[in-house]
Amino acid sequence: MYRVALALVCGWLLLPQVALADCKVHRGDRIVLYSTTDDPSVLVWDSRARLRAYHAASFDEAQAMLPHAILVSPGTRATVISCVPNYVQSPLFTQPADALGVVITSGAQRGLSRWVLGSDLRPLPGSKP
Repeated sequence: MYRVALALVCGWLLLPQVALADCKVHRGDRIVLYSTTDDPSVLVWDSRARLRAYHAASFDEAQAMLPHAILVSPGTRATVISCVPNYVQSPLFTQPADALGVVITSGAQRGLSRWVLGSDLRPLPGSKP
């Protein structure tokens, strides 16, 4: 009985440490979508599962998924509505990336809720990241 109780307490103490592996941005943060300097446009996805699958896919598989994405211009503004830390894994990344649920707040796609890669954002000037 004592060992079971000790194991439960130890497990409970570890829970806050898992929560520390949190996203860099949080619900309500205002951001600007901008990818790399070589290709600053950003793909926004209709589901986080497709966002993840796209980055893990072969070239042909990735091409087949593109109809589920919208390409937005660099500088498109958005508001974060959710974040899944370390969700997207790719052979091209050194470590997993966050998946961000966002509502686009500027441009032709204004009002749409979509998913983006955590590295495809910049903090909005004048707001906290």
